[in-house]
Amino acid sequence: MDNIFEKSIKQLHSIHLPDNVANEIIKLGKPVYNYLLVKIDAPSLSEYQIINLLRILYQMRYYNIEQFINKVFSFTQDDRINVRSTASWLAICLFRACSCLTKEFNELNNIPLHRERLIKLIHNSLAMGLHQSVREQVETFIEQKI
Repeated sequence: MDNIFEKSIKQLHSIHLPDNVANEIIKLGKPVYNYLLVKIDAPSLSEYQIINLLRILYQMRYYNIEQFINKVFSFTQDDRINVRSTASWLAICLFRACSCLTKEFNELNNIPLHRERLIKLIHNSLAMGLHQSVREQVETFIEQKI
């Protein structure tokens, strides 16, 4: 099964996430999620592979949301602006989604998406530099949350 996962990861070296590849990976479920969560830290992956893996893992996040949040938060501090920008955007999306859902699902209150930690991380990613469109979203988010 690892060969199937590896083959899929190689196809993610693209500026755009191929829908058919993403869908095939997502269909594999929790085993591929767990594999990708570890594999995303491999130094051999390209910037685009990491970005596309983050996007796929975002779609699969409910398998282990706590692990995923920690992974996204760590990538908000990445040296590569493309990875950092993607992770910062996804962190804000996670925060917004969890904020809306916790009103309906009390069990989501235990998710470690602490506002103070997120604000600190995205302030730092902002100082490190983000793409224009993400920077604007981060600045708006910070203004709304403080």
